[in-house]
Amino acid sequence: MTDPVVAEPRPRRRRRRIAFAVVATAIVVVALLTPEDTGGRTGDARLTSRSTAPQGAAALYALAGRLGWQPTQRLTDSIPLGDTTSVHLVLDPPITPSATETHEILDRVRRGAALVFVLGGGPLADSLGLGSTVPRAGTVIGAAQLIVGSSGTLVAADADSCGDRDESWLSAGLPFWPDRQTHILALRWRGQEPAGSRTLATVRTVSGIAGNELPAVIGFPLERGRVVVAADPDLLRNDVLRVCRWGADVAAVRMLEYASADAPGGGPRRRLVFDEYHQGYGDQPGTVRGIVTYLRRTASGHLVLQLAAAGLLLLFAIGPRLLPPRAAERIERRSPLEHVDALARAYRAVGATRTATTRLVHGVRRRVDRSLGSRGAATTDDAFLTWARERVPARSGDIDLVRQALERPVPRRQLEDVGQALRRLETSLTSFPRSS
Repeated sequence: MTDPVVAEPRPRRRRRRIAFAVVATAIVVVALLTPEDTGGRTGDARLTSRSTAPQGAAALYALAGRLGWQPTQRLTDSIPLGDTTSVHLVLDPPITPSATETHEILDRVRRGAALVFVLGGGPLADSLGLGSTVPRAGTVIGAAQLIVGSSGTLVAADADSCGDRDESWLSAGLPFWPDRQTHILALRWRGQEPAGSRTLATVRTVSGIAGNELPAVIGFPLERGRVVVAADPDLLRNDVLRVCRWGADVAAVRMLEYASADAPGGGPRRRLVFDEYHQGYGDQPGTVRGIVTYLRRTASGHLVLQLAAAGLLLLFAIGPRLLPPRAAERIERRSPLEHVDALARAYRAVGATRTATTRLVHGVRRRVDRSLGSRGAATTDDAFLTWARERVPARSGDIDLVRQALERPVPRRQLEDVGQALRRLETSLTSFPRSS
């Protein structure tokens, strides 16, 4: 016989539950309060002058203002027509400028403005003959003007001026580059460099291509304006510009100085216009406005409109009509027998027995002449009846009845007898043996 099971005291079980709840709560709190160290950058990834996050460009905006430029922010999708003395900065925006906006930007540059462009895809890169960038060595850009080379360490010309500044935070901060050295994409010309081109920043590569140094930023004239092309957006980010020994701040200032120099009217271009509209700021279009803009400003949108119009025309052509077509009115004509019957009723209604008899005699004459080959040759009703009496003397009584009906009105019942008499007369004339 087994021993009975003894239940655990209730206070001890309650203490275990409370201890378990306290431990679980502590684990959750520690997990929520512990920062996640991913070993890379965090925050807003847009290269925008409105962002003070590590990947933003607020440091470039502030630096330009401190050095005498007049930085502004463009929050619309259009540029004033007379804006030909500004430096427009298009810093790899997430919203690609459309073909119309690209035309506006390059039109202002050709008439005297300047452009600072961080390589990215879209019509702007294609119009400059640069195409879109892919961070791989040897990628051809556009019409083979430039080639994206391997990344390298930015060459800092004024690194000695940094002094003994403590930048030990690099090892404790976000190690976006594990070796605490810059890795900036390089550019090199595939063919002969255009006249007036200039290298504004260089990187030292490991592969040893082109003397171990390649340009990272290139400037060249475009008619009356200037264009500055940077291969890598990391060159202008906040967390790179604030490191003195990397020299990215000096490279950024050289880019602005080149773009600002030699304005058409003399003097520098002091006004900087940061394109913040394509970074997602300003009055962005809603769904309906975005669709309308796409249909109006893009070639594919025009194609969609044409296909929609063609589809509507096809739908109207083969679809059911809202109102059924109205059938053409058709008047059903009476048959000859119905016409005769109706005419007889009309004559009977007005008592026109003489007219009715005349019509009946004319019909008999026509049919007899057709049957006998017009050998009757009677020109009047009286002559016809005289000829008929000579032809068939047996029908003299019927002929006399018809003569009476032609001379004076007769009763309705007698009119029916006249009709029967004419029928018998016609039968006798058409069946009588013919003789020459």
